[in-house]
Amino acid sequence: MAQDIDIRGFEWEDLDSVADLFNRISGAKGTEKELDREVVSQNLSVPSVSPESNLRLAVKGTNIIGYHLTSPEPLIGRAVVAGGALPEFRDSGILRRLLGDSMRRASKLGAGVVHVQTALDAQDDHRLLESEGFVKIKEFWQMRWEGSELPPLRLRPGFCLKSFEPDKDEAMLTEIQNTAFGENWGFSPNTVEQIAARVRTKISPPKGIIFIMDGENAAAYNWTQRIQNAHGHVGFVAMTGVHPSYRGSGLGTAIVVSGMKHLVSEGVNAIELEVDAENTPARELYLKLGYRRVHHSVWYERRLDQPG
Repeated sequence: MAQDIDIRGFEWEDLDSVADLFNRISGAKGTEKELDREVVSQNLSVPSVSPESNLRLAVKGTNIIGYHLTSPEPLIGRAVVAGGALPEFRDSGILRRLLGDSMRRASKLGAGVVHVQTALDAQDDHRLLESEGFVKIKEFWQMRWEGSELPPLRLRPGFCLKSFEPDKDEAMLTEIQNTAFGENWGFSPNTVEQIAARVRTKISPPKGIIFIMDGENAAAYNWTQRIQNAHGHVGFVAMTGVHPSYRGSGLGTAIVVSGMKHLVSEGVNAIELEVDAENTPARELYLKLGYRRVHHSVWYERRLDQPG
């Protein structure tokens, strides 16, 4: 029952239990996408995550059965809330309590808007969010490539590939990511410190972050990631984009293919990515490269100056 469940803050002693909870709620447990303790610790240690303040845990007795993580993005005035509860507790009322807790935290952080992502077919989540004043605003596709033939990598004369170099390229990666995605819905500019932390996580080897260079200028980039565990080996196109000054130069396909070829060379035989369902050019490019849609998600929004 809900009255037997408490909500409290995260402590680092909770890390093992939280890592297991993250994997169980996301469906990654026992699959190639299961994250280990080290990766979860690295993700929680990124500047601005502040898990001691922003990660709230639902606890029944000595067991952690749910969580909500509120991620502040003050540069765009929003907070993103992610989390869930174990299936056997989803009807206990704890999700509504966690959501209320997250809304209070977002307000305290100064956010003007809160965004929550959930599966298109998660009707219970939809009803909960809509009853709390959230409205649907965006749809995304999650896509997967599995071993189909890749086209040859073709670069125009004057361009070349370059792998990320730690302690040298953090500012360049920050600049091209912020510039390439600056006008995209939901993107919050990163700091060099945030990028420096993320490129040092176990799932982001430096060679998997690839630039197309025009002399000393980064024209495009592909930030790939890999998870390898006892259940398999999967790759991700985490972020990829072309600098606005180079759009229309035919670099979009080249930079995506370069990252995919790198992942395949590392033994990956499946690659996943996420794309805005309204971004028809990107969506069609991925379909042409052999990706297929495997999941469909929606983003909900609530403005904190509106009653829930």
